[in-house]
Amino acid sequence: MEYVPLHCHSVFSFHAGVCTVSELVRRAKGLGAKAVALTDTDRISGLIQFYLECRQAGIKPVLGVELTQPGEPNESVVILAKNSAGYGDLCEIVTRRHLDPHFTYSKAFSKYWPNLFLFTNFPHLLGQIARTPNRVNLYGELVNNSERTRKRSKQLEKKALSLGIPLMVSSDSYYLHPDDWEIHRILVAIGLNATLSRLKPEEYAPRNA
Repeated sequence: MEYVPLHCHSVFSFHAGVCTVSELVRRAKGLGAKAVALTDTDRISGLIQFYLECRQAGIKPVLGVELTQPGEPNESVVILAKNSAGYGDLCEIVTRRHLDPHFTYSKAFSKYWPNLFLFTNFPHLLGQIARTPNRVNLYGELVNNSERTRKRSKQLEKKALSLGIPLMVSSDSYYLHPDDWEIHRILVAIGLNATLSRLKPEEYAPRNA
């Protein structure tokens, strides 16, 4: 079975992502990946460059975004475009996220988006979105890169099975090499206007992510 990275961040995930778009594509190429997704947090700024460089490298680009609700930065839903129409839908949803001060997942997904895939690692969000028309292209995201995500993934698996929602596996990668972990933590601390010692484990990716 071939693994496709479907939850990767670049420097366009401000104050979190370490690698550039070009570095992500080169790394994917070096690992022999046939496809890879770019899912920066609340932004699609790097998707055009990502698409062009993946095509040049012979890799299938999967265009996406990790979307948060205002006031809930530590909870997210990942959205992937199935096709060119899905990319247009992706742009529309991200625009709504930034322009609507009352944006919520329930509001955004009350409309059916047939050209998008959705997945989340948060059990209550899975249940929330499962009540919208988009449950037909909704997946539970299993993440196994820390004790915290493993615990949450077990809860999510039970929730998904009870709802009849299929599961997929991801890693939520913010950096490409283990030595980049400290840079990731520094970026997060800058974004939160905090010191490294004051960071909470849920605010940054684990060392082996």
